[in-house]
Amino acid sequence: MEHEFSGEVIEWRGPAPYYFVPVPDEDAAALKAAASAAGHHSWGMLPIRARLGSTEWKTSLWSKDGGYVVPLKDGVRKPHGLDAGDTVDLQLTFEAPARKQPQRKAAPAKRVPVPRTAGSREPVTDEQLTIVPANEASWEDLQAVFGAGDPGRCWCQRFRMLPKESWDSEGPEELAARLRDQTACGQLGGGRTDAGGSPQAPETSGLVAYLDGEPVGWCAVAPRADHPRLVRDFRVPWLGRNEDRTDPTVWAVTCFVTRAGFRRRGIGRALARATVPFARKAGAHAIEGYPDLVDGGSVGTLAMFTDAGFAEVNRPGNRRAVLRINF
Repeated sequence: MEHEFSGEVIEWRGPAPYYFVPVPDEDAAALKAAASAAGHHSWGMLPIRARLGSTEWKTSLWSKDGGYVVPLKDGVRKPHGLDAGDTVDLQLTFEAPARKQPQRKAAPAKRVPVPRTAGSREPVTDEQLTIVPANEASWEDLQAVFGAGDPGRCWCQRFRMLPKESWDSEGPEELAARLRDQTACGQLGGGRTDAGGSPQAPETSGLVAYLDGEPVGWCAVAPRADHPRLVRDFRVPWLGRNEDRTDPTVWAVTCFVTRAGFRRRGIGRALARATVPFARKAGAHAIEGYPDLVDGGSVGTLAMFTDAGFAEVNRPGNRRAVLRINF
């Protein structure tokens, strides 16, 4: 089902991204009807493919004022030189998801232990590490950090997925493509300049750590409102707190990945410390982390955040805590 229309770019300081194009009422009604007929319950969002000129991308329509708006992420908007008030021609395609046939569960495979080579456990110092914004790193370096285990299945999209999406429904290739777009790896400057003629870097969503030139770690740090599932489903940041979930000036540290063979050497701690000046320089008014008090996992440990200067502001359960720095 395809719809073509012209619309004006608007700026909406609600969920990130902040630029949208309203869908005409007639097209919005037709899309709603098609989604309903396909049995799609969108929770206010409708997955579609969008096309602007020769640029095509997957996104979801956001519900606003009884209709829909198309989000224009910076990776689409800026290369086309678009700003609020500009008129664009868009094509939207909604494809009803195929209904999955029930399958018989296979017997669980017997787990065979895989021998692991013990890496160095010598702690690294801040002087030994080089930590850069992800758009200053190459995509190949970030791929090396994630490897082929669980990080290479999730690609740091746990808190960024939309309703009804999952690791299995989207697949690792799609999730990796989203991370590459979010980080803008290797796109520092992107050929654009600011008013003073200096290179203007695209936005990025994290930091990459190098040890002796070898990529060894990743940390996701970005505006809290950029994480739909964190805002919508994850209760830890909100229980017992009166927080504006759409405030773009509050940033969140949501994921740590240390490359196999370099773990338990303090790389995650160094990355946690580096998030503070990174967020402050980007204009954040506060930065938060949500460590797991039992095993840390990909969200980090309590010690990692307290070592970086974060202070505990809430403990909504026995396992999770909210730590924060106000700038």
